[in-house]
Formats: sequence, structure tokens, C-alpha cells
Amino acid sequence: MASVLLHALADVRPAVVARVSGDADALRNAAAGLAAGAATPEALAARLRLAGAELDWGEPERLDDVPAVLRFCRLRGESSVEIARSDPGLLPHLQLGSYFAAPTMRRLLRRLLLAAPSLSRMPLQVAADAAFWRGVRGTATLREWERLTRSSYVVLLYHRIAGEGKRCQERLDVSPEVFERHVRWLRRLGVRPLSVDELLAFHDDPEATLPRRAVVLSADDGFRDALVAFRRNIDLRPVLFVTTSAVGANAPWEWADGEALASWDELREFVDAGGEVGSHARTHVSLPELDRERLESELSESLRELRSQIPHAVAALAYPHGRNDAGVRAAAAATGYRVAFSTEPGRNGAGTDVYRLCRVEPKDWDGRAAFAWKALTGEGVPWWIERWRRRLRGRG
Repeated sequence: MASVLLHALADVRPAVVARVSGDADALRNAAAGLAAGAATPEALAARLRLAGAELDWGEPERLDDVPAVLRFCRLRGESSVEIARSDPGLLPHLQLGSYFAAPTMRRLLRRLLLAAPSLSRMPLQVAADAAFWRGVRGTATLREWERLTRSSYVVLLYHRIAGEGKRCQERLDVSPEVFERHVRWLRRLGVRPLSVDELLAFHDDPEATLPRRAVVLSADDGFRDALVAFRRNIDLRPVLFVTTSAVGANAPWEWADGEALASWDELREFVDAGGEVGSHARTHVSLPELDRERLESELSESLRELRSQIPHAVAALAYPHGRNDAGVRAAAAATGYRVAFSTEPGRNGAGTDVYRLCRVEPKDWDGRAAFAWKALTGEGVPWWIERWRRRLRGRG
């Protein structure tokens, strides 16, 4: 494909595509069916990138003054809504889909600024972001606004639920008593458990919204102790991600110390009771380190083994160690997985890449406030608070 240059709006970070230049035929083809407007260059860049084009950055696009920049950002917000209506599949690749990529405190500031009489005294980055979302709010329907900025969910991630405190497992093992405490707190918070199918329906339907405090409960590796704990709380619709070559054996990876993994019979009983089972790859290897042939085999064989044992298992993948890159995500999609989970913390919204969903890990030492923060925001607590909690727990 001929060369195409992206021209970012000067002085605004993160980079905003304000103009594209290059091969006229490539740009014309990429623009097919798109609504024209200030966000069209961003949409063109997304379509070209998805088509495999190598894009380079050209000279930045400069506007006359700050009011001109903010006016352009507002117009981009308005235009983004029209573009997403014409091509909903572009949402994860546009700023429009990034609302929940911002941390909680940034989103709170954004909400306050939406009602502010003026943005002129704000730092440019903050003002440009607020101007964009003002444009979105002014154009989106109430339902579109709800979907883009209010509907989201948190995925909680566990590994072992044994409480043995073994060396190298301290951060990955929660005692059954603490886990049951977490569950009680979830119920008091009034969370709405989501199944994987409901999660996918939300992402697939451009008009779908979610109830407040939606949560997915998950565990990686398929340890028997996690299955037992999840089975006691099956109404929360938990999902276990299993390393298919090791099901029913002792975990072969180093840190796991040979702990028992659930068998296929146990997993089938779990599914029959209302739980879900997905793939954690075939051999728990770091997927980005594999060559293309091995990567495709690792993913496809795991899905085949899973479906041969549990025909209606969800086509969901949790990346081993959370590690993924663009090649791994593309391979997961090509293999037939419909959704994949990382270990990056954060909330997931309509515009989150379904092959890069966020999860947050509750810890054995989390108190009520720390756990509630994770369950409601999807974010980890500050490192210094977590370190203090661990030391306090050790002294106790």
C-alpha cells in the first residue's frame, strides 16, 4: 500500500490525528461509507491500520490559538458519534471508545468539566479532552451517552483460593475465608454478575447498555481449590480459565509447586451447575515469545481440546501471565476466540478491545476499602498502601 502520513494536532497529548495525507486512492477507499467531519482523519487512520498499512507521522497540524484547538476538539467529538453510527466496528479504535481508559479520578474531573462554564484556564491537555467529550455529549442520544460513558464492567481475577501462603504464591493465593469475605462484600455492594455471553452481547450490540456495578468473576489456571470456592458461589456465574494440556494433573509450571488442577469431570460438573470454562492456552507458555506456527497451534489446540471435553464451553481466552501483543491478539481472533483477557487493571467499556480486556486482582491482604475500590473501579490500590497493608498483616 502506498505511503500515508498522519498529522497530529500540535501540542495536544495523547496524539490526535487531525489530518492524513498521501496516496489519494488509498484514502478514498478507506473513506468509503464514513461520515465526513473533524474525526474523519482518525477514522481513516484506524481503517488503514486495520488493513495492514504502515503509517508514519508527518508534520504536526497547527491551529491559530487555544480557542481554535478547543473548537476543533469539540467538533471531533461531534463527528466521532456520526462515524461510530456509520461504522460501529471502529469504536475501539477511536478516542470515542476510550472513555474508560482514563483512571477514575480523571473521569471524575472530566465530568466536572463537562458542566464548567469555561475551559480556558485549564491545562491544554485537560481542556482538549473535556472539549472532545462536550462534543460527544452534544451529539449523542441519551442511550448512546449511557453506553459510551456509563456502561462498563469490572473483571476480578483470582488464581489459587487455598490460603497456604507458600513461597512464590503469596500474591496469587487468597484464603477461602478471605474469598468468602470478598463474596459477601460483593453482595453488599449490589454487584450484577455478568456471564461471558452477556459481556459479548454488550460489545456486539451498538445499542446495548449495562446495569450499574456489573462484575465478572474469573480465575486463571484451573486450580481445584479455586473451582471448589467458585462452586459454592455459582450464582455469581464465575468463569475458570484452564490450561488444557494439564487438566486433571498437577500444575507443571514452576511457581505452582505441583498443586492439583481440576479434572475434566469436575469442570463439566461446574459448567452443568452454571459456571463457565474458557482457555488459558494449552501449555501456559508466554504467547508473544512463540513463532507464528507455534502460536497458532497453542491457541487452536487448546480450543479444540476444550470443545472436545465441554462442547458448549465459551470461546474465551485468558492470556498466560497476561502477556499479549498485536500478533497474539490477531491470532486469538483468527483461531476462533471471541474474547480474551489480559491482567492489566481497569474498567471495560463499550470501546474496550475485546481481545484486550482488563482485570484486577484482589489480594489476601485486601481490607474492605481496598477490595471495594478494586471491585468498583477495576483499579489497583496505590503501591504504598498495598505495601503498608502487607506489612501490617505480617505483623498481625
